[in-house]
Amino acid sequence: MNKTNKYSICDIITVSGILLLIFGFSLLHILTPDKSFSEDENRSLQTFPKFSAETLLNGKFTAAIASYCSDQMPFRDTFVGAKAVTEIGLGKIENNGVLLGQNGHIIAKQDYNNYSDAESSIAALKRFAEYYGDIPVHLAVAGRSQDVLASYAPALYPAEDISRKTYDDLAPMLDGLNYINLKEPLKARAESGEYVYYRTDHHWTTLGAYYAYAEIMRAYGMEPYPLEYFDRRTASSDFYGTTWSKAGMKWIGPDTIEFFRYPGDDTLKVEIGTTPKSGLYDMSYLEGKSKYSSFIGEIFAKASIYPAEGSPLASEDREKLLLIKDSFAHSVAPFLALHFDIEMIDLRHYRFSASDLMEEKGIDRVLVLYNMDSILNTSSLSVLTMGLD
Repeated sequence: MNKTNKYSICDIITVSGILLLIFGFSLLHILTPDKSFSEDENRSLQTFPKFSAETLLNGKFTAAIASYCSDQMPFRDTFVGAKAVTEIGLGKIENNGVLLGQNGHIIAKQDYNNYSDAESSIAALKRFAEYYGDIPVHLAVAGRSQDVLASYAPALYPAEDISRKTYDDLAPMLDGLNYINLKEPLKARAESGEYVYYRTDHHWTTLGAYYAYAEIMRAYGMEPYPLEYFDRRTASSDFYGTTWSKAGMKWIGPDTIEFFRYPGDDTLKVEIGTTPKSGLYDMSYLEGKSKYSSFIGEIFAKASIYPAEGSPLASEDREKLLLIKDSFAHSVAPFLALHFDIEMIDLRHYRFSASDLMEEKGIDRVLVLYNMDSILNTSSLSVLTMGLD
C-alpha cells in the first residue's frame, strides 16, 4: 500500500498563512514607530514600559506590555472600526459601552448607579452653602447624553427608566439646596428636534449651553440675553467627540461647533495661571481633535474672566461669581461673562481652599455647574469643607 502524503496542500496554505500573519504583524510592530497619542481615540497610548525586577514581580510590567501590544498594534484604528461594524452587524445595539442611537446619535451608555460619591459631595456642598448663608449658592446639574437624548436611544434600551430612577433617587439628597435641574428643559428641546447635545460627544452644543445659561439667569431672578442678541458663527464643521472616539463607529459623521459672539466679548480677559489673554476662545484647539477645548481652554485648576480696562462690559455693578465647574461649564462661561466677573475652579485639580478664594476675591454668588456624571462618579465637591471653621 502506498503511503499518502501526510500534509495536504490546504494544510500547508493554512499553516503558511497563519505564520505569515504572526511574523508579518510582529515585524510591522517592530518597524512601525510607536505613537504616544491617538487622535481618533483622544487618549494617550501605552509606550514601551521600563523594565525592573520589582515591576516584573508585581505584575505591572507584564500588564503594561499587554497594553503596549494592544495600543501599538499595526492598523489598530482599522481593527477598532471593523469590530464596531461586526458588533452592530450581529444585531447588537452598542459597542464598547456606546449605544448606536437614532438619526446619527451615538450615546454613552449609563447603568444604574450607587450614590456614595454623590452623598459625600452633596453633604459637603450643603455645609458650604450653610456656612456662607448670606451668599447665594446654586447647584446646576446638566443631564448626561443618555438623560437628554433618551428619545434617540435604541428602542429596546431603557434610557428613560434609568434616567428617571437616577433623578428620583437623588431628589431627597438635593432637598434644601438651590437646585437648578437643567436636564428637563434641554430634554424638551432635544425632543422637539433642536440641536442641543452633540451627536458624537457627551457635551451640550453651544445652543444647549445658551439654554442652560438662560435657566441659570432665571433662577437668579435675572433676565438672560435673548438668542437673537448673539452672532452665531460656525467655528468647526468636523468635530468628532470623545463618544465617537470610544465607539469605533467610523461611519458616523461629524458635529458642528458654534461660537455665539456678542459685542465686547473680545475685550474680556481670560487668565489661566499668570498670563491673561484676550477673548474667550482658543482657536488653536480647532486645528486638532480636542476642538471643544476652544471654549476657554483644556484642563486647568483655576481661571479668571473679567473685562479689560475700557471694555464696554466693565461696570461697577458687575457681581463676582465663583464658578465651580467641570467641562460642561466651559461653553456656558462666555454667556455668564456678560454679567459677572468669574473665578472658575475645577476641584479635581484645585489644591487650595475655596473658602480662602471666596474671601480673597469678595465673591457675591457661587454656582456649581456639573454634569450628572460628575455628581455620581466623583467626590470632588467634598473638598469644599476645607478651611471652614
